[in-house]
Amino acid sequence: MDSHAVDATGRLSESDLALIEALQRDPRAPWAQIAAAIGTSAPTARRRWERLVAEGSAWITSYPGMRAGLVAGLVEVRCRPGTSDDVAAELATHPRIVTVSAQTGDRDLGLIVFADDLSELRRILQHDLGAHADVVGVRSSIMTRVFREGSHWRAGVLGGAEREGDAEAERAPAQAAPPLTDPATLRVLRELELDGRAPTARIAERLGTGEAHARRTVRRLLETRRIVQRVDVTLDQPHWPHSLALWMVVPAAQLDEAARRIGELPSTRLCAALAGGASNLYAIVWLRSLEEAAEIEARITRGLPARVLDRSLLLHYYKRLGHRFDDDRRRVGQVPWTGP
Repeated sequence: MDSHAVDATGRLSESDLALIEALQRDPRAPWAQIAAAIGTSAPTARRRWERLVAEGSAWITSYPGMRAGLVAGLVEVRCRPGTSDDVAAELATHPRIVTVSAQTGDRDLGLIVFADDLSELRRILQHDLGAHADVVGVRSSIMTRVFREGSHWRAGVLGGAEREGDAEAERAPAQAAPPLTDPATLRVLRELELDGRAPTARIAERLGTGEAHARRTVRRLLETRRIVQRVDVTLDQPHWPHSLALWMVVPAAQLDEAARRIGELPSTRLCAALAGGASNLYAIVWLRSLEEAAEIEARITRGLPARVLDRSLLLHYYKRLGHRFDDDRRRVGQVPWTGP
């Protein structure tokens, strides 16, 4: 967002966005470091952040990363007419179904599922979705690599680079990682899901270790992106009020280059390689207006050997990476991936 966008929102001031961007660079940075970046005192920075969180204007989202050895499923669901809201509300309570959105086109709902393995994904697809009385169709594919996602978004008021190594870490080929079943890792993830800035002392207590060990454990999980953090802002903001999803096919030999170039566009929210379906590249981009959907699609594919097979507008998020929203797009709760 530029300064003009800040004026346009009427919700987040430029100083709010500066605070948000300072936290985007390092969501767990000490308040003194955050304060120095925005030219204020540590107590003031902390109070301002607590106000934004209390208002539902911004929050830290923590979730398992692709490098945690999980299987990420991209799922399209068709419902019996008139039932999609009820189906979405039910699916949003499922810890492994991390995102639920209403979409246009040949699907009523779009889901992102983080499963421990292919067996768990199959059970979710066949039992929780396929056997649901109001679900009449399910189509799925698997995200094999994520080239760009929401943790790279910046408010754009401080300038400078993104968190060092984040983009490179996402673009690099994924290394083998054990499943995210280690009890200590799950305890850390649980605390960070509930509070992205959970005090080290609290995490140490959950781990049964000293604070120094807990601090090293958290740092290692974040640096290796087994756990990912990002700062999200209210859905009810007019600068990027719409989202467009694109399913594309690209020659396999040119997939990485195409994904890299799409991921570099400022409006790209998500860019991922797919397997197991007709498309092998998926992207979600923000729109300033519905009228620019065709323009953005043309910009994304310009100069690339990419063919768009399908497109959809996201009408509403019932749930996004564990956080739930009401009909007025206000954050109203959370369903942690680690479960109740």
